[in-house]
Amino acid sequence: MIAPQTIRNIWMLTFEYDGVASLGGLGRAVALYVKALVKKGYNVTIFMPSHGRHLSSEHRSRLNLKNVDDFGICSYRLGMDGNRYWYCLGAEIGSIDGAKLVLFKGLDISTGRIIDSWHIYSWAEEKASLFSRALLHWVEHYNEVPDIIHANDWTSGIAGSLLKIFFELRGYAIPFVYSIHLLSWKSFPWHYASSEWCGIPNVLHRVWRYNRHELDYPRVVWDSVKGNIDNFVSLESDVLASNSWSYINEILNYFGRWLEPKTFVIHNVTDWSIEEAKDIAYRYTGEYRRNIVRMKLLREFINGLPYRKTGSMGNCRFLVTVAGRITPSKGLDIAIRILDYMSNDICIAVLGIPIGDTGYEEYLIRLANERYGRVVLFLEPVPQELLKLFIYASNAFIVPSRYEPFGMVSIESQALGTPVIVANVGGLPETVIDIGWDRYNGTGAIVPIDDLYRYGETVEDIAILTEYIDTKDGSILSRIRSSWAKELLQINPNIDLRSNCIRWIDSKFRLNNIAELLASCYEKSRIFAYYRALTPP
Repeated sequence: MIAPQTIRNIWMLTFEYDGVASLGGLGRAVALYVKALVKKGYNVTIFMPSHGRHLSSEHRSRLNLKNVDDFGICSYRLGMDGNRYWYCLGAEIGSIDGAKLVLFKGLDISTGRIIDSWHIYSWAEEKASLFSRALLHWVEHYNEVPDIIHANDWTSGIAGSLLKIFFELRGYAIPFVYSIHLLSWKSFPWHYASSEWCGIPNVLHRVWRYNRHELDYPRVVWDSVKGNIDNFVSLESDVLASNSWSYINEILNYFGRWLEPKTFVIHNVTDWSIEEAKDIAYRYTGEYRRNIVRMKLLREFINGLPYRKTGSMGNCRFLVTVAGRITPSKGLDIAIRILDYMSNDICIAVLGIPIGDTGYEEYLIRLANERYGRVVLFLEPVPQELLKLFIYASNAFIVPSRYEPFGMVSIESQALGTPVIVANVGGLPETVIDIGWDRYNGTGAIVPIDDLYRYGETVEDIAILTEYIDTKDGSILSRIRSSWAKELLQINPNIDLRSNCIRWIDSKFRLNNIAELLASCYEKSRIFAYYRALTPP
């Protein structure tokens, strides 16, 4: 077999991409991968299901989408019930962030109903299957061979595994990186992955186990992990990556510590900047001084925004913001409940993104209404500019997640100079310098998820510190509650949490950092693929 000697041409497989179709962290993370790679001179092609975006005139214009006239395939999948299920697939080609963009679409009503569904994860299992089929047909039609395949989460993991095996059958050991941004626990019978449905042929191929590559059948590998997609793709990949050391350890605890030699951590990064945030603040409020921008938001701006929301801002001086999907794992209820442990002039803006969990949404509405005048709960996504405006104006940003592999919002907030208070779960502690431990370089705080009193106390003290930074009103420091904050003011009374945040992000979580990480990850994958190529049949 032939393995690439260098990595130049990258295929990025994903269900989300910021600027195309995205619900949050995954789309932003993949977009930043691509931006960093393009900036370093790599050739990147992004493959995605269309999610119906090619039907939007705004998307067609912005992404320069054009129908691929010479690509179209109609065939069938064989169901477990023995029936044939026909599909017809086509493609649109465009560009974004200096990379080529390929969107697979339906050419008939039944196929389009699935792969062109606007909601990214509706029909997710079927979208993933058709996406795999489309990629296979694309390779068969154009005979293109990349230098590396990088799949992101289970929805594109099956497609990545299929391509890896397909190329191996043609004599190519193409490096395959699988990034788990969020474990899915999706499990299916072998039939789902097989050539009858997603397209993976049950043929002898090379799989790395313990300390060497061995020949085995995909069905044997699949059945050995009881059809768990994440586990299967982890075994098939040359490198298993994630976005924090904590999350990699969690994954290894589930799938086996013996996978550790082929793991890699690619911390997420951000391209948010304080300069852009200042420009946004000035355009919306005519001011860039945080305390004045904050007062404008609290007094009139937030209550008047024309988005679906509940609650109100009353007699507020401090603004705390939290943002995320409306799901229990994001802990938005914790953000509202900690108001009971803070002074009455501290208010919270909850920027929620609905995902269909109506029960939890109704629970949040009840919590917000019980604290009317101190919380506004947004029940539809706000534009990213407004998210940046809220964070820039805030005294603090909180990430009270019950489960979080990394936490993009944490580094995005700090990039705008707003300290974060994160729960001590998952990869969140890796995104912040705890001021309780480092009184000179601290950027926020890490608190136990189940201690609402301590959470409220910490949020209030950091809000007071940033209010002092913004206004130079020393009288407010008498409201400090915690012993660590009182000790901090004795040791380092001139601490500038906001500047610390920006320095921390600039040093660890920028495009140049992730470009170096990706290059190292891809080289590791190339070496594993090289040894896979040397494994005799």
